[in-house]
Order: sequence, then C-alpha cells, then structure tokens
Amino acid sequence: MNFTSFFTHLTPQLVGKWGFYTGFGTASVMGALGLFTIDALTIRADPVFKHCLSKVQVDPEAMRMLGDGITPGKLRSYRLDAAKFEPTSNKTAKWREPRVQMIFDVIGTGPPYRPAIVTCEAVKSSFSFPPKLTTTVLKVDFETGNGEEGGIEGDQTIWLRGDREKFERVSNRSGLSLNCLANNMHINRAATK
Repeated sequence: MNFTSFFTHLTPQLVGKWGFYTGFGTASVMGALGLFTIDALTIRADPVFKHCLSKVQVDPEAMRMLGDGITPGKLRSYRLDAAKFEPTSNKTAKWREPRVQMIFDVIGTGPPYRPAIVTCEAVKSSFSFPPKLTTTVLKVDFETGNGEEGGIEGDQTIWLRGDREKFERVSNRSGLSLNCLANNMHINRAATK
C-alpha cells in the first residue's frame, strides 16, 4: 500500500474522530501554555499577603514582641510591577521579574497587644516551574509604648528577611525606595492628629 492509497482508503468516520482528537489535544496544550505564560509573567497581591502574614505569625520574636495570635488589620496597600524587559544601554535589555511591594498592619491578640506595620517586597521567579515566590524584604515595625512624660518612643524593628540596604535601594522602575513608601505610614500617625 502506498502513501496516497492509505489516505484515500480512510473512512470519513475515522478521519473525523482523529481530527477531533488532534484538534482537542492541540487546543488543550496551547491553552495550558497560555495559562502558564500568564501565571509566570504576573504576580498577585493576595498570595504575597498570605505568604508574608504566615511568616510573621510563626516568627517567635514577633510573637514575643506583639503578642500571641497575630491577626491582620484592615490596612493593606501594595504596588505591583509587572515582568518586562528594561533597557540597560543602547543595545541590551535586562529582564525584570514581577514584583510586589506591600504594607499591611497586624495586631497581637494576646499580651502585650501591640499593633505593628509589616513592610514586605516579594519577587516571582518567572521561568521556574512552578513559579517561585521569593520574599526579599520582610520587616515588622512596632511601638513599645509611651515613654516618660507621655512622649512616644521610637519605632522598634524586627527584620525577618532582607536588610536595611535592600530596604533603602532605589528602584529603577519607579525611582522610589521601599523606605520612601514606608515612611508615609506610621503606627501612631493617627494618634497625633
């Protein structure tokens, strides 16, 4: 049997069945590839919030300073940076991973019942499977209480991830540092007004 006679002897039912299977399989593979690409190139704030909150909730030093049963408050502010190629010189470009910078509040439900502001930055590794979330900066700022003569003591800081250098690094994307964004939020700002 030669090549041409093989195709001319196929029944319409067989051609239709295998055509459907081939088309359905190709569409499924292309759909899965599209979903993986979208997932790899974007980052969502809610998984980052849950990830960072869980890190704060299980940290022994945070539990000791804020109180047991650390729960989130109502404040949540974030900035998303999508993945993109960024030009570095005339002929080269650098790949920037998707990133979230976030500030949210927490409070300890056990003694000493302290509120705190959590500042975090997370980056998603785009080309790993499955895409991996990496926390580059995670810090907790809290007040220890009123000082002498009713004055307010300075912020106390717990560094869970990262350091001051990463916190003060100015972003090429926005021209701002995470420190600049966090300075606009203070634990006792509402109490002074």
